[in-house]
Amino acid sequence: MRDTIVVGGGAAGMMAAIVAAEAGERVVLLEGSGKLGRKILISGNGRCNLTNMGADDLRHYHGTHPHFARTALDQFHLEDTLSFFGDLGLEFREEKRRRLFPMSDQAQSVVDLLEDRMRGCGVEIETATKIIKMERDGCFVVWATDGRRFEGERVILASGGMSLARLGADRTGMDMAVASGHRLTPLEPGLVPLISPEKYLARLQGVKLRAEVSFASAGGRRISDTDDLLIAKYGVSGFTILNLSARLVPQLRGGPVELRVNLFPNQSPEAISEKLQQRWQRHPHRTLALSFAGLLSAKLVRPLLRHWGYDLERPVGKIDKKTRWHLAQQLTSWPISVSGPRPFDYAEVTIGGINTADINPDTMESHLVPGLYFAGEMVDIHADLGGFNFQWAWASGVMAGRRRGS
Repeated sequence: MRDTIVVGGGAAGMMAAIVAAEAGERVVLLEGSGKLGRKILISGNGRCNLTNMGADDLRHYHGTHPHFARTALDQFHLEDTLSFFGDLGLEFREEKRRRLFPMSDQAQSVVDLLEDRMRGCGVEIETATKIIKMERDGCFVVWATDGRRFEGERVILASGGMSLARLGADRTGMDMAVASGHRLTPLEPGLVPLISPEKYLARLQGVKLRAEVSFASAGGRRISDTDDLLIAKYGVSGFTILNLSARLVPQLRGGPVELRVNLFPNQSPEAISEKLQQRWQRHPHRTLALSFAGLLSAKLVRPLLRHWGYDLERPVGKIDKKTRWHLAQQLTSWPISVSGPRPFDYAEVTIGGINTADINPDTMESHLVPGLYFAGEMVDIHADLGGFNFQWAWASGVMAGRRRGS
């Protein structure tokens, strides 16, 4: 019998196994797929954005009870993450939006170093071991699909959520927790492209630009993000959309939400109206469509102006001030309705999970089942794009591995 059974060989599970084993526990880690850290391997386009310089800021973390994350993040800061991986031999490079990547630019190096540390401290690693059932009768017993059973004094469930199902992700771990009495909050795709009912967007398919995108939260506060925006046949994607989806998707339960896109980030309609006036006065003979050459992509401008009802061939010298002002407003506040997220196959994280009201934030142990711990994505905590979800995985994995509970 082992001291600790870790179910899940992702970021949180491997961290939990390392911490428990370094404390002298006999640990077995059970991973359902044939490889460890499959989500790590594809993150950051195969480079692994493993944390962020702003990772200690609680505002980047969300859930039904977002303050639940505070204890773990306070106990395992960004500095601790950098120290831990630095000790493994990993060096970092900071990129835009304060994201941190390994100098090797290889996610595989992160998995290799974590596996090396696990083996070095005696963790027994069992891949291709899909767990389907958990019981407690004095000790914990978990069963794999091949009939094998594993016994342990405690179990750490770190089997992830439903995002990236093509990698084998499913809700089996969550279902085992529910069978033991835990509650599950609604599960939705997060850090995901959004579907729009706007049919004309198909004519803009493939257009990529830098834009400021915002929406009104349920409380009325506008939430915005400025980065790449990608127009697709189904709707919208890009860094701005994926990041905003962490807070926007739950709001879509109540119906469509209107995004506002400013094609000129941080510039007002007054400033854009003046810019257009200056351009048009210099070249009054140019058509409306041609007047944007060198300012905005023709692949964007022509279909968009046509959708808004403008005459693309009209000389700008014949366009009056009122029309120019109206156009400036549209260019800085282009409305796009979104009705829902794309499926879990396209999502980077799961929104929702095991209700944190039933978990001790100081230990990550269940309030309902002594000896049962949780870590990572399967808990109802998700974060913004840019390495924050990995920071939650590292921090919650450390907390669960420390066995500070019963």
